[in-house]
Parts: sequence; structure tokens; C-alpha cells
Amino acid sequence: MVSSSDEALRESRPAGRPPPGAAMNPEFGARLRCPACAGALEPTAPQERPDVREGALHCRCGQSFPVIAGVPRILPDELMPTLLSEQEEFFQRHPGLRPACAASRPSATLSTLRAFGDEWQRFPEIHTIHERIFSWYFEGAGGVAWRGLYALDAGCGMGRWLHFARRAGAHVVGMDVSPAIDVAAAREGGDLVQADLRYPPFAPGAFDLVFSLGVLHHLEDPVQGLRALARLVRPGGELRIYVYRSLDGEPWPRRALLGLVTLLRRVTTRLPYALVHGVAALVAWVATLFFLWPRRLLRGNPLGERLTRGLPLVHYANVPFRMLVAEQFDRLVAPIEGRFRREEVEAWIRAVGFEVVETRAELGWRVVARRPTAAPCEGPGSLPSRPSVGRGGASSGAALGPAGDSRPHADPGRHGQNAVHVQRFHASPEPASGG
Repeated sequence: MVSSSDEALRESRPAGRPPPGAAMNPEFGARLRCPACAGALEPTAPQERPDVREGALHCRCGQSFPVIAGVPRILPDELMPTLLSEQEEFFQRHPGLRPACAASRPSATLSTLRAFGDEWQRFPEIHTIHERIFSWYFEGAGGVAWRGLYALDAGCGMGRWLHFARRAGAHVVGMDVSPAIDVAAAREGGDLVQADLRYPPFAPGAFDLVFSLGVLHHLEDPVQGLRALARLVRPGGELRIYVYRSLDGEPWPRRALLGLVTLLRRVTTRLPYALVHGVAALVAWVATLFFLWPRRLLRGNPLGERLTRGLPLVHYANVPFRMLVAEQFDRLVAPIEGRFRREEVEAWIRAVGFEVVETRAELGWRVVARRPTAAPCEGPGSLPSRPSVGRGGASSGAALGPAGDSRPHADPGRHGQNAVHVQRFHASPEPASGG
């Protein structure tokens, strides 16, 4: 039952799922690939700790990547300074794994990454209404038959969507570039990786389903991110995305309101996060007083429904207040926010060789795309801006189901006790945000 109360969702963990904070699953480690050369990553255990909770993964090309708190950290050089600042204690314990890298250059994308890392640590709760939102995201094209699927949540943040997908029976890998991955690790456990979604550390065709909800519109080049994710989908598999839509053709009051929000964002994206939190709370109170309470009081009769359904932010009428604040913080804090027309988004899908199965328009575009059965999965060499090695469609109406037995079982079982070692790869200076 969906509730609008301000209580965070509390549930027991499904049987067979590794607990939060557990060592990295060695089967998952064996599936990871070096983003620089696509080679397998081999474990190298520190002598004092023969397990995969702390250690590193090593590639024959010379790249190495830390495993911290059971989570592999497969990041480009440009992002390693952020990992150093977030995980200083780990590198004090293992100075031999400390990367020799220069400070990150300031950029809008790096600011977006840090903003979302702060957001999901500031607002880590999963609310009961998130379950209904999860169903809304995936209702298109006959829905998703989750049980047994091997899926990737690309830009998982603190893990709210993979939470429900796993509960439905899927084996979901969570990938996020920001420190929000540690929130997901602490609460959800399971197979998680901190990585840049433009350079995902997986083999082509590794997943039955890849989904990325509310992430691509925060990239400077959404098509680059989409192409990187598309190659991970097996032939016949699905790619599902959600991005903000342009308000071209909408009534002028809506476009005027968006213009005002855009002006406000020019200020808030430069403020300290604590001040943005305060602005978001103020916006939430104003919206509640002038829009949401009238909506709640009047929507029960036909006249009240007509009068209030066009008010700003009324789609938040049933959410807890803290979630409303988090949603406004999300809008106000990220420097990069793109909005796109339907034809643009569908052109992206076709450009990566997928069929557009269905596109739904409401608050944004919910797109279901399918890789043709005969289409080959691209290798890493076909990705744009491939990193160089450095030192240190019509719908059938059927729901997506699992492929053959080549992927792991939906219940990955107990983690093993072997550890892992790493170096770095160079990517372009604009890392992808996964907030």
C-alpha cells in the first residue's frame, strides 16, 4: 500500500542477498572489465587482508582500481582526487594503493557529480511512495518481468530503484560515479561499482536490461552516455531511460515558470549545499501552502479537480514533505540540466542502433528501446573518446524476460574471501554524473 506519510520505507532483506558492508562478490569481480582495454580484472590481495572488502583489482594493461568497503572504484584519473578526499582513511591504511594524480580541473560536470553525491547522502531515505514511482517508470511496453533478469541501474544514486527491482526478483547491479554509491552499499549491499557511466566496466552485451532514470539529462553529452550504456545490452534486450522534456508548445505560464526556475538555478548552483537545502525547504513550504494543500482539499469534487490540476508542483501532492524538499534540492543544485524534444530523444535511440519500442510523455520522456536480436554489441573501441591507458521499432506488447543461463542467478549467494588490486585510466576531462 502506498502511503503519503513521512516515514521512510523499512523492509527485511530478501533471502540470499549479501548484507551491506560485505566483501565484494568474486563472481561479480570476474565480470568486471578494464575500461581502457576491456581486459579482465584480476584480484591481488594485500598480504595483511586476504579478502575483497579492501584491496584492489588489476588489469594486464597496467591499470589498477581500489576496492573500498566491498565496492570496486573504477574511476578515471580526473575523478581520483574526489575518491582520495572521500576515502582518505582507506588510503592511509593502504598507501601503496594511493593514486598519483593531479587535482581535478573545475568543471560543470564535476560540480554536478559532487552535488548529487551530497544530495543522496543528505536525503538517503526510500519512502513508501517511491514504490509507486518505480512502477510508473517501468509501466511502458507491457512492463518488465523482473524475476531472473540481470540488469544494470546506471546512475543508481543511493539505490532506490534497484531496491524495488531486486525485491521483484531481478539481479541488479548498481553503478554510480558519485559517493552516493556508499549510501547504496550501506543499505542495499549486493553488486555495486563506483564508475563513470561513459566508461562502464562491463563486457558488451552483459545485461538483459539497462535502465538509467533521470541521469542522462545531467551530462554535457547525453548521447555519449547513451551509446556507452547501449553496448551493454544483449541482443533482444532492453534499454529504458527517463530524461526531462522540453516545454516547447506548452502553455506560456508553464514556460514562464520554468524560466524563473532557470534564473533561480543560476544562483543556487553556486551556493554552498547547506544554503541550497534551505532554499529548497523554502520552496517546498511555499508550494505546500499555495499549491499542494489546495490540491489536496479540492480535488475530491469535479470543480476543485479542474481548478487545481494545473497548479505548479501538484504532482507532489501525495509525497512526504522531506521528499518534496529533496526533489527541490535536486532541481536547484545541479549545474547541468538538459531538456529535450521527443524527436531528439528518439533520434538518440536510433543512432545507437536500437528500436524505439515506446515513448511516453508526462513530466519527462520515458523511453523503452530494444536492441535488435541480430545486432552485434559494440566493443569498447566503438565508444566515443575511448580512454587511453595512463600511468599510475514496434512493440510486441510482451514484457521483457531473462535471457539464457550465461548470466548469474538472481540470488548471487554468499560472498567469497579473495581480494583484489588496481592503477588508473585517462578519460576525457568531463566525467559523467550519476546522481
